[in-house]
Amino acid sequence: MHNISTFLVTGIVQGVGFRPFCARLAEDMGLGGSVKNTSDGVVIKLQGSQTQIEAYLQRLQKEKPEASHISSIDLLFQEDSCEEKGNFVIEKSLRLEHQRVLIPPDIATCNDCLREMRDPSNRRYRYPFINCTNCGPRYTIIEDLPYDRPSTTMRSFAMCPQCHFEYTRSSDRRYHAQPNACFDCGPSLYLIDKNGRVAAEGEEALQICCSRLKKGETAAIKGLGGFHLACDPFNSEATQKLRRRKNRKDKPFALMVSDLARAKQLVYLTGTAEKLLSSSKRPIVLCPAKRNSGLSPLVAPGQNALGIMLPYTPLHHLLLEHFDALIMTSANMSDAPIISDNNEAQASLSDLADFFLMHNRDIHMAIDDSVIASQGQEYIVLRRARGFVPIPLASLHKGPVIIAAGAEMKSTFTLTQDNTIFPGQYLGDLKQIGTIVYYKKALEHFLKLYNLHPEYLVYDLHPQYISGPLARKVIKRPFNATLGVQHHHAHMAACLLENRREEPTIGAIFDGTGYGDDGTIWGGEFLVADMKSYERKGSLLPCPLPGGEKAVLEPWRYGLALLTLTLGNEEAIALSGQIWPEKKSLLPSQLAIMNASPITTSCGRFFDGVSALLGFCTDISYDGQAAMELEGHAKGESIAPFEILEKDDFLSLDWRPALKWMVENRQHHRKESLAAAFHGGLALGTANLCLRISERTGIKHVALSGGVWQNRRLLVLTLSYLRRRGLLPLTHHLLSPNDENVSVGQAAIGMAHWAVPGLEYVQSGQ
Repeated sequence: MHNISTFLVTGIVQGVGFRPFCARLAEDMGLGGSVKNTSDGVVIKLQGSQTQIEAYLQRLQKEKPEASHISSIDLLFQEDSCEEKGNFVIEKSLRLEHQRVLIPPDIATCNDCLREMRDPSNRRYRYPFINCTNCGPRYTIIEDLPYDRPSTTMRSFAMCPQCHFEYTRSSDRRYHAQPNACFDCGPSLYLIDKNGRVAAEGEEALQICCSRLKKGETAAIKGLGGFHLACDPFNSEATQKLRRRKNRKDKPFALMVSDLARAKQLVYLTGTAEKLLSSSKRPIVLCPAKRNSGLSPLVAPGQNALGIMLPYTPLHHLLLEHFDALIMTSANMSDAPIISDNNEAQASLSDLADFFLMHNRDIHMAIDDSVIASQGQEYIVLRRARGFVPIPLASLHKGPVIIAAGAEMKSTFTLTQDNTIFPGQYLGDLKQIGTIVYYKKALEHFLKLYNLHPEYLVYDLHPQYISGPLARKVIKRPFNATLGVQHHHAHMAACLLENRREEPTIGAIFDGTGYGDDGTIWGGEFLVADMKSYERKGSLLPCPLPGGEKAVLEPWRYGLALLTLTLGNEEAIALSGQIWPEKKSLLPSQLAIMNASPITTSCGRFFDGVSALLGFCTDISYDGQAAMELEGHAKGESIAPFEILEKDDFLSLDWRPALKWMVENRQHHRKESLAAAFHGGLALGTANLCLRISERTGIKHVALSGGVWQNRRLLVLTLSYLRRRGLLPLTHHLLSPNDENVSVGQAAIGMAHWAVPGLEYVQSGQ
């Protein structure tokens, strides 16, 4: 007599070699039974002694595939049986109405596949699409669940006998590897000229591509989540040509470098940065740049850091055999979604690229590269995309199915089910028609995969944001209830969720734009909040925003407003004429509209204005440029004086003393030193104001969220000052602090409002 036990395993357990691992483990331990994918997760039936089964479950959790994550193991059924114990088999997948299984992200090429690809005796020698159960495309090729080949874009490639043998042999590394393929049966590579003609295929296409890149040409290269535009970063003429064609005047380009050794010749790497670069997620990592590296100064003009990544597909590895580094920038126009379709690439990129290196494996869901900023042993997620999406977060509550529509400029959506929160990928600016289409496609993809039918909607209170109406249009059904959430409360809720905190917390929420309860533009806010409500306890001192939206693109306008409130009209005009002589004729008209301009506490605009005042960036060509250049040039340890004002229990962080100090010291300090003093003063003032709130409320925890906290210098200084004052800072590690996290915060607030009884989820899914 033996025991028969059936278990449901949930988490990231499909598309990561989990079933083959289960089968091999069972065979190794002499257990009979079966394993199959279902919409709920992986169901494992085990036949053996109770002791064997318990040992199996322990090894399952300890030895599981690296890319997998087990959220729970639940016993579904158990009985004693006298039946003869059979072999352990992988059964056909089962699709159920309720979809709980987690989709794996795309995984960088593993070392085993790289060894095979570089082995002349291997049948996949130099095959650009080699993969196994431990690596390769996942999220970008999945069309439906359960995760099987017919539900992916690989269904059009019938496996040859050799690949099928690997796929069905339990001892093989490619056992049930859905994208398994080779030269005989899989995707193929080819080179297309600007006229749409196939000029070369296979290895010849690769060699011609490398040769043309070395001559200074630009290639559109199809990768894992979309097309990149590539050129030689050591060639200034090639780099300038790409900037001109892409209409990208200043925004830094990302680099793909051949290996860590070459990366260390271009940037300074911490242990954390090395770990991030080498991880299976393979993000772009922002690192301090080294001088005299030979790179064209046009790669990252005005910056002291470079965004670098290592190859993450077999094709990238083959390309980088010929180069120390390549510019690899998303193939799109500014703020538009990345292009992933072959026909669209030829139609849209023919004016940007000299030729195309393509393949015939379709990308079902386009996705950008993730971006992370490394700072000592800490890091900040700047863009959460490939490698991170669609890994979910755990909710603090069990709730209904909710759609959180997100913000507008760095748009995302988030869905919830039971105890799980599913953040979507970075999408872009919803003011772009292409991003609206991308938003709808990505949302429809998530809804289909998880078979979700949202019953509740959470949206941003900004009356002009289209994210809420867009989510309504996709869902096409009435909601049980809807909830409008203030922008900065959503930011704070996202930070609270990440840090597993529900109690009232102080928040320093600094960003560019958020619609305030009083109808003004907020963006430098001090809150006391939990998941359900918030109180605004303070802010940066408000200031007019001359020209409204124009001031975003022309930071000198806000710089003029800052000077006016600090020095008065006459002195501000005189000084502005010295700082920006080219704007002198415009100054009187800006002064005239000052009183009629919108009022803002925006910390993002504050950085822009100071950057313009110090002569770093008067006008911008990409989002965040002025603040990035201000941070990039800051050197020194001076501290500009900020003060705290109080009126009717409301605290204002007064920046006028700091502005006045910087004006008075223009002749005595280098502007780099003044930039550092600004960062130091704002960090100290922020910590002091949070301490004031703490003394009144008894709250010690401080959440830092909003796009301004992407500034590594400000973040590190503020963390230090908070800790010295006995405060306990909370920051983002899984999400970006910018508006990408707004939808997650909205979802967390919705879960708190519409929570249903149930056990709390204790694992994070990360």
